[in-house]
Amino acid sequence: MTSRRSLPTRPGAAFQEFMDKSRRLEGQRLTEAIPREYFTPRPARGLLGFAVSWALYAGSVLGLVFAPRWLLYPPLLLTAGLGGWGLHCIAHDCGHGSFSRSRRLNVAVGHLALLPLLYPFHSWRHVHNMHHSHTNNLELDTDWRPLPPALYERLSPWGRAVYVGTRTWAFWGGTIRYWAVSGYRPGFFPKRSMRREVWRSIAFTGPVCLAYLVWLTAVTGPGGLLLYFVLPWVAIHLWFSATTLMHHSASDLPYLTSEHWTRNAGRLLLTTDYTYPRALSFLTHNIATHTAHHVAPAIPFYHLPQAQQALKRAYPGMVREQRLSPRGLWTILRSLHLYDEQAGFYQDFAHNKVPAEDNRD
Repeated sequence: MTSRRSLPTRPGAAFQEFMDKSRRLEGQRLTEAIPREYFTPRPARGLLGFAVSWALYAGSVLGLVFAPRWLLYPPLLLTAGLGGWGLHCIAHDCGHGSFSRSRRLNVAVGHLALLPLLYPFHSWRHVHNMHHSHTNNLELDTDWRPLPPALYERLSPWGRAVYVGTRTWAFWGGTIRYWAVSGYRPGFFPKRSMRREVWRSIAFTGPVCLAYLVWLTAVTGPGGLLLYFVLPWVAIHLWFSATTLMHHSASDLPYLTSEHWTRNAGRLLLTTDYTYPRALSFLTHNIATHTAHHVAPAIPFYHLPQAQQALKRAYPGMVREQRLSPRGLWTILRSLHLYDEQAGFYQDFAHNKVPAEDNRD
């Protein structure tokens, strides 16, 4: 998504203030602020989290099977989604090598943890690492990158409908779209070594999931397939999409072209952390403590709160934290849609006025 112009074209005080912060981080070794003991994994603690999330997911699905009334379906679907999202968070540590020192154990647990999402582990791992390498880079980030109005207008009618939906009422489909684009397409990945690993993941995940879905359909029928697998799968994506969208979308967080983007800014300044209730933090394995994770992905999830405190002491005023509330997600879905080429931040669809020169070939 390179541009012939320097973007933003009219940076204001907010953008300049952000760039001042970014410049203050030049040459800093951010990980040195975090004590080394927080980088040491304890596989038993990771396996406990893995077991808790599998129990929540499987128990919720069994609850759907035996629920005496349909009124129990929504809360059980919500907890099934939470269990599946927790499993994804365990796979997240496996993908970064912070689950254990054993690559074999990381790969094995990662594959098992992503089965409820139908996601081949290495497909997810490689596309997620692209996000870490280019967080909030307008040209290269793979997660929730907003389109400038001119590019949005050039989409097909279907492409615009998908973009609008996944930015508003169907936000839960955002991560489904990423899964469809990268999950079972080895050709999506640029390196041969990546494609080989993705093929190996597909060779495991594809047959296992297909066998389970065929068995489930044979035993429970299409209605059972929908209730016991498809709807929990969508519920996982609801948690997946809401969490990732909220981490990197805010009215005062810019997306940066490569001209302005720096690695340290991407790691420390471009994430919003959320204060969850204690039980939710436990079940999502501290995924909301996200800045410390971006600074040092090798830190296991159970050490992230301590690492975050160390970063806050070393870089006061640099770590963004908010209390979790439905209003935060609602604000994003209502107002943060497209890239404002003048200011460098977000704009909503109502302000999508494409200058005439942007429509020229």
